[in-house]
Amino acid sequence: MTDATLPVTERAVERFAEAYLISLEADITKEGRRWTVDLPEDAPTDLELDGAVLEIAGNPDNVGEDALAIAPESPFLERMLDEAADRTPVGSLSLTGDQVETRVPAWLTEGPVGIVEESFTPYYDRRAVCALFHVGIETVSEYQREELHAVAIDLNDHEERPRLAETYLELTDDEQLELDEGRAIDQQELTDALNVAQTALENDLSSTIRKTRERATRTAEVELDEYRQYVRQRRDELTDEIDNLTSRIEEATETIDTASEQEERVEALRKRKELQAELDDLRTEFDDLTTQIETDFPEKRREIWERHALTVRLQPVAATVVSYERGDLDLTLRVGETTVSRSYGYAVGTGIMEEATCERCGKQLTAENPLTIDARRTVGAVCCDD
Repeated sequence: MTDATLPVTERAVERFAEAYLISLEADITKEGRRWTVDLPEDAPTDLELDGAVLEIAGNPDNVGEDALAIAPESPFLERMLDEAADRTPVGSLSLTGDQVETRVPAWLTEGPVGIVEESFTPYYDRRAVCALFHVGIETVSEYQREELHAVAIDLNDHEERPRLAETYLELTDDEQLELDEGRAIDQQELTDALNVAQTALENDLSSTIRKTRERATRTAEVELDEYRQYVRQRRDELTDEIDNLTSRIEEATETIDTASEQEERVEALRKRKELQAELDDLRTEFDDLTTQIETDFPEKRREIWERHALTVRLQPVAATVVSYERGDLDLTLRVGETTVSRSYGYAVGTGIMEEATCERCGKQLTAENPLTIDARRTVGAVCCDD
């Protein structure tokens, strides 16, 4: 999984809400954590926003009665996210080498090499769609996880660009960029990119979903086992109660047969009738519990599994068409007194696009096998450590 993930925190919902309001061409007047919103008449929204006061908070219960809460799990934020998912507003952004700091991979930073000089020569632009997804993973009973995930898909080859998504979130988090009006993109092209992005996100989340489902399954099994124990215990209690009632009915019958007074016989008949009715109820309950045990509690099992069933929601709530430069990154590298120059294919916001290998043995350079220099060749510090 990439780092292009935002827990649905106060800061995250603030950023989302502001971006969505801007997509509606709203005017926002900010007074600290309270915003007053004015919308154009033709704004494409069903939310009651024109003239509304919004308040940013970590807890929706801490917002004044005159304001709408922009807070994690607030009903109004959920409505805004749902509407954004229906509209998926599209913005645009251009990334150039002058705007974005050079991204250097771990196989360069984790070793002994120092970068003496660097220069980036762009040759052409590539486009990608960076989609922001609202992710909800929850069960009815107890577990809930909400996040905002960014996924970047290159429009040329439909490959995922995780580091571009990270860059996008970093820049928006630091408020270093402003989104432009939505750049023209074919609707089918956008739909295809969002479908690829959702599939990539599902793959990224598969481990989390599997672990959550396993945890929910274990919880459900524990609850079902506890119910099994309760039912068996209750049936044992019923056996004792039925035996006790049977004995009392026999005593009442004996009194009826031996009573010398009519009043005593009538009272014994009344008592036996009451005891028999109670016995019939207990036997009905006993038979019902026995049937449940023999069939392994189908109704209770269904109720428990429905309560612990996992719901996964992946909704795109915004999309940005990102234009980013691609070209060559020329680096002058030094170890000790030795320097070499190397050129790598590079994309702004993404980093070096090719896998680097040891020039001696051909093994891949990684954070664990970082680059070093030996006899003016770039080699792995581990694979070719002399």
